[in-house]
Amino acid sequence: MAVDSNGQGPATMTDKSAADVAFVAAPLPLGGVHTVARRRRLSGGQWVRLTLLGVLLVLLGAAAGLGTALLTTPVYAAHADVLYLLTREQPTGFLREDRSLSTQLVLFKSRRVLEPVAADWRRPIDDVTHAITATVLQESEDIQVEFVDTDPERARTMLEAVVMRYLEVSNNDERSDLRNYLDGELHAVLALESQVRSEGQIRAAEMGPLVDREQWLRRQLDELKLSDLAGPRARVLVAPYVASEPIRPQPLVAAGSGALAGTVVALLSVAVVARRLTRP
Repeated sequence: MAVDSNGQGPATMTDKSAADVAFVAAPLPLGGVHTVARRRRLSGGQWVRLTLLGVLLVLLGAAAGLGTALLTTPVYAAHADVLYLLTREQPTGFLREDRSLSTQLVLFKSRRVLEPVAADWRRPIDDVTHAITATVLQESEDIQVEFVDTDPERARTMLEAVVMRYLEVSNNDERSDLRNYLDGELHAVLALESQVRSEGQIRAAEMGPLVDREQWLRRQLDELKLSDLAGPRARVLVAPYVASEPIRPQPLVAAGSGALAGTVVALLSVAVVARRLTRP
């Protein structure tokens, strides 16, 4: 048994060993020992490789967009302008001129106009409806019509058929309806005038407004007859023609969209790779 240097008793360990045990057994400070691991920095070569990766992804996106555009069947647009002359008064006397033009736009896409054209070309009516667009040039009586198709000559010919059918329906039916409306109103006013006259002084005060209404209706009928002599209200202003370039696809736009998508992918990819390379 070992005895300490003072002869006091047995010694089980040296002073140094006791100090080591005390250090190990001592409690750690509140919160423990924190170590901060620093991320590694990218080297110059790694930056170059990441840049090349980003550029490659952008170029691949642009090439994909351009390739898709070049492989897509081109679509051509035929155009025509139709002039629709507005009268001073509408059938009821209350409708605004812009409503009259809006009605013409609806008529252009109606089945009454498009069904005969679709039947002649053996095309589904829904396809013909989706292919045609009609808009009114701002603050004018000019209706601009567009028809799209993969064959430019077919687009022009079908638009010509649509315009001719529209002119037939618009000019003939609308004038007939307006004339019938005015004639019916005039006969009703004349019947009321005859009834008022038969009742003598009892309803004499009502005669003035009826006479004014009769004169207004006769003026409208006279203007309608004059307009018939002057020509139809709807007429072709610019004959159907086809633009030389297809409206879609547009290779430059497709390439730009692909490059934009490639840029987004490149930024995400570079960020992920850089994070992995800089892990401690």
